[in-house]
Amino acid sequence: MLQRKIIFYPAVARRILMPNWSAIEASFLHLTQPQQLGELASSLAHLKSWVQSSDCNQVISVLLHESLLYLSLIQQNSETYNVELNQLQDLLQDWQRNWDTIKEQSSQRVSIADVASNWSERVLNMSGLLSS
Repeated sequence: MLQRKIIFYPAVARRILMPNWSAIEASFLHLTQPQQLGELASSLAHLKSWVQSSDCNQVISVLLHESLLYLSLIQQNSETYNVELNQLQDLLQDWQRNWDTIKEQSSQRVSIADVASNWSERVLNMSGLLSS
């Protein structure tokens, strides 16, 4: 289904598959730390959804890159959750490094979706956005 949309909307597909990382970083740095954690949680939730429902591996690669960028920026500006966020960073880097193998294994994709979902909830809880 996404492939059909890519055919009809090439400009949209280019923005999704070739993001402007500098603009994303600049925008992200204007957010408060809770909002930044919320963005990271959202990115992980999107990762979960795409891993579960799609063979569009390019989008998954972008989401992995985005999540790693967000983590890096959060860690530069805070020491609060570094141990936990380092664990998440190691996990995402492993997925990114091994994606060519993982993408062919449905059991691995299911596992990644579950882990991404759990981390999304965990990061959202760290943000405090839902308790405000």
